[in-house]
Parts: sequence; C-alpha cells; structure tokens
Amino acid sequence: MADENFIQKVTRETINRLKGEDASAKNVLLIFMGGDREVETSLKQVRCLRDMGMKFRAFLTPAAERIIGKQKVQEAGGCDIATEKEMWDRGFVEKLDAVIVPVLTLNGASKIANMLPDNAASNLILMAMRYGKKIIMARDSVLCCNAPEPPVTSLYMRRINEYINTIKNLGAEITLSRNLAKKTAEIMNLRNVVPVGGETARPGACPGIESCAECGLCVINRKDEVKSIIDAGASRISSKQVTSGVPADVARLIDHTNLKADATQEQIGKLCEEAKKYKFATVCVNPTHVKMASELLKGSGVGVTTVIGFPLGATTPTVKAIEARDAIANGADEIDMVLNVGALKGGNYRLVEDDIKAVREATRGKILKVILETALLSKEQIVKASEISKNAGADFVKTSTGFGPGGATAEDISLMRKTVGPAMGVKASGGIRTGEDADTMVKAGATRIGASASVAIVTGGKSDSKY
Repeated sequence: MADENFIQKVTRETINRLKGEDASAKNVLLIFMGGDREVETSLKQVRCLRDMGMKFRAFLTPAAERIIGKQKVQEAGGCDIATEKEMWDRGFVEKLDAVIVPVLTLNGASKIANMLPDNAASNLILMAMRYGKKIIMARDSVLCCNAPEPPVTSLYMRRINEYINTIKNLGAEITLSRNLAKKTAEIMNLRNVVPVGGETARPGACPGIESCAECGLCVINRKDEVKSIIDAGASRISSKQVTSGVPADVARLIDHTNLKADATQEQIGKLCEEAKKYKFATVCVNPTHVKMASELLKGSGVGVTTVIGFPLGATTPTVKAIEARDAIANGADEIDMVLNVGALKGGNYRLVEDDIKAVREATRGKILKVILETALLSKEQIVKASEISKNAGADFVKTSTGFGPGGATAEDISLMRKTVGPAMGVKASGGIRTGEDADTMVKAGATRIGASASVAIVTGGKSDSKY
C-alpha cells in the first residue's frame, strides 16, 4: 500500500509540473438524458473518472430520473445533483471546464443537432458549445436497447449519423460508453493519471481500459518525451505515443490513399479490401471513384474521403461547392478540399475564407479538411491559413496534396496544432512511408494520417510510394 501511495503521489506531482493543473480542480458537469442502452457501462466509466480524482456535479433529465435514478448517478460520480434552475443560468455554464454526457439519447441528439434549446439539458449543451467548452458524449443510447438495430444503410441510421456528425461539427467529441473514461481523460489532458481506489482502480494503468502493454507510468518514466508532446500542442496523449514504434491503433488514424490520375477500378478495389482488412479510417480517392468505393465499403465501418479542387485549389468557390455536393451524393463521408493557395499568398484572405465557407456550407454533417499545401507556404502563411480554416468552420487542417513540392513535416504539424488548438483535427499527408514516420507525426500533434503506404505503416514495412 505504501508503494501504491508513493506512485500515486509522484504521478500527480509530475502531471502538475507538466500541465500546471490538477484533475480534482476541474469543474465538470455530468448530464444524463435517460436512455436504456449501456447505462451501467457509462456509470462504470464515470466511477473510473471519479477514481482518477475528477470531481463532478450532475444533472438528470426527467427521463433519466425515471430510468436511471439519482441514487445511481450520485454513487457513481460521488457528486451532488444540480437543479434545473441552475442549468438555465448563463453564469453556471461560463464556470464549467467540461460537460460530459454519459447517456445521449436520440431526442437529445436531435435537439442539439437542430439547435433547439427547449429544455434545460439541450440549452446548457448548446450554450457550452457557444462558449467553446469541452464536451464529450457517449452515443450508445441514441438507439433504444429493446429495438433491433437498423441496417447502417437505412434512412433511419443515415439520419442518426447526420445528427452525430452535426454535433461533432458543433465542437463535441462523440465516443462509445466503454471508451468514455479514456476519451475524457485524453481530452482533459489527464491521460496518465493513476486511478485511486474503487473497483476500476489499477495502480499504474491507464483509465478505461483493461490492460496496457507498457508500464502505464509514462509521466514518471518518460516525462521528457511527455513534455515535448505537450509543448508541441498535442491535446491527446497516450502511453503509445511516448514509446518507440507505431501506436497500436494507428490504423484508425489513416486515410488509405490512391489519388493517382491513372488509378484503375481494380486498384481502387484492392485499396478498399486493404482498408477493410486493416480497419483504416477511410479510403481517400478521386471523385470519379467515390461511388464505387462507397458501395464496396458499405457496412464495413471504413469511410470514403474524396478531394475537391484537387490538386491546385485554383477553381472557384462555386465549382468547389458543386463538386463537394456531387461527391456527397455519390457516398463521400469526408471532404479534403485544397485551399486557394494563390489567394492566400497574395493576401486575399477574404477570398480564401469565402472559398472554404462555400464548401463548408455544401458539406454540413460531413467532415471537412482543408489542404494548405504547406511546402508552398511560409510559417506565417501556415498560421494564417490554419486560422482562416478554423474560422470558416473546417474540421481539420491538412498539410499537403502529395503532388506539391513537399509533404508533411513534424515542424509544420506542431505549428498547425498550436494554431488551431485542441478542438480541430490536424492531418499529416505526403511522404509518410513508415511506422516511425507516422509516430513522429502523431507525437507532433497529428490526429489523422494520409498515406498510400498505409499497409507498410501498420505492418512494419517500408514503401517507396511518394504520397
């Protein structure tokens, strides 16, 4: 027990030195919306966060009071219950560091996505989004536990996914109940806090997971590397990021790419099969291949990304918007648009922003990434392009097309991450050929990787591909 207490003490002191903050100092509100799916899992995840030292208040909707009950929530979070009157108070929201929704219902998702603040819970969440607060939601209860799950291709599921994507675009992080503690700890920069007491406590282990191949005490044993990641501006740090080699879940960060002009249907078919086998995030293909890729990947969990205004970015905003709408109609899930590089370099920032906004308007409910072509830009221009992309409502900034004079560098990724902050994604693309390359980009702050050498990256090989 003495050794355990020593580990806890040293871990917390190390985190405080590196981060300048303490888990227990967080002002976090739990909102339970009702629902009957994975509720016990969500409560267990709340207990895990409580054991890490986080302190909460909680609010239950009338449905949550009936289905879950105040007592269960109070026992899980070790917290008192906020009143509905408090929830309507703007000052209450301003004081929050984060809002966690362990149980998000379909009714709640619909109100938030459609920006309808007609009850206390949706009103507070929309206000929290307005103030840029950190928001984490578990989506399991969006589907009723007692009803069969509809096909992923059904209109019903497509509408639900539109709600979820819209909520993401509004600034919330969506996860599954079983990952709630892990995701919250990452977003709140508490990834390596050692849980204390309770059934979920495992001295030295990361929260919300059953086991860890590493020692789990990165903040103690690898504190210099942890500090370098924090200094680089990364908002999410896992034990995998501070060890050598490839992060275990790197496949889920990769857009498996073939954007060659001479790519054949057979090659796109192979790309899709590889993506399903290795569980990549998406395939990234030219618009002409979107419909085929969408059909081949249906129900696989792998999305389809396509490129707009590619590779020069020199078409008009109207053309880019039309191109984006056509791609979405054909099944695209994510859009990577090329920024108007000439307008940026010429200082015509209004045109650059209008260009991105036109595509953003055409892609509501979908992920939008803006390709900066960083090899053509100065550091100041990279910062400006990142700021404009953020202001225009993009979800990611991306380094390169892969067809320019250079690809991604850790220095550029770090600069982009520092500029856009923790709420946006940063995609590294161009010249990433090995697992070590990918690991370097993740440590610098990348949350997505664009590569044609994806299979080599996840299997430990090396590719001669230039993208």
